[in-house]
Amino acid sequence: MPAPAAAALLAGAYRAYRVYQAHEAAMSTADLARLASEIAECKSTIKQVLQQAIEALTREIEIKSSTFALVDRGGNSTVSRRGNENVNFREYIERKVPFRPAISQVCNVALQMPIKVPRRLRKSVAGDSVTTTIEVALKQTTASLLFEAIDEVLEWRSPLKAEPNYNRNSSKALLGEPETRPKRFGKVFPFWPRPWESLAPDLVVVEYRQEAFETDNVFAAIEIKFPGDWVKNKQMMDYVELMTPKTGINRDKIGTEKVVLLRVPEDCTGFEADEKKSAQHQQVRKKS
Repeated sequence: MPAPAAAALLAGAYRAYRVYQAHEAAMSTADLARLASEIAECKSTIKQVLQQAIEALTREIEIKSSTFALVDRGGNSTVSRRGNENVNFREYIERKVPFRPAISQVCNVALQMPIKVPRRLRKSVAGDSVTTTIEVALKQTTASLLFEAIDEVLEWRSPLKAEPNYNRNSSKALLGEPETRPKRFGKVFPFWPRPWESLAPDLVVVEYRQEAFETDNVFAAIEIKFPGDWVKNKQMMDYVELMTPKTGINRDKIGTEKVVLLRVPEDCTGFEADEKKSAQHQQVRKKS
């Protein structure tokens, strides 16, 4: 690797570490205890809130995940949240995904009931330094915790793997115990910090759920975007590269076709129906 590129990587890694370190330092013992409690509560309510999703993922464990993709309609490429997003990323939005209803249910719960953490801000008021605290909603983290809780309930045989880590260079998965369980490194947040030189798609759908989530067993690598989190082309290309086989024919095609963009709530099951219902409601109001 050229020296300038290596230096840039090291500088980026150092900045990321300092941000994480500062965030940890800013959180008091009480904050961390509260966060740990919220995470535990989030997991404990999984059976009640997401029973339907769990039951859907429990059935037909022996069947390939790709079988369930046949009935999926894909995302809503006619809807754009920002600019030409629906045009530029159309193929990723329209990709058919197994278990979209279950994925949608989890994401909508995370959107409506996200875990919140305090974030302290310092600002100058009349020459004095004043510290204020705001709450930040962690929608993506909440969704990942819910997906992981479902996986745990299913004894790590869920086809949906939340933020599994892969080595960026070798594309090898970082496996836990059993090998169908993603390896974690964080103490409070399971998904952070990440190992050096790793990539972690928001959600991975495996083809055979009894086998490890190595890239050759991945049916779909899903990038989930909640409101306010915009799609970045580089991020999508990183996942395409990750999912591209090292050898064989049609490698680029295979890598591209494994990557999916799912915007919440636009690409979730039921969004179109809600949109029509809202339009009908507005028409009724106009008539009255």
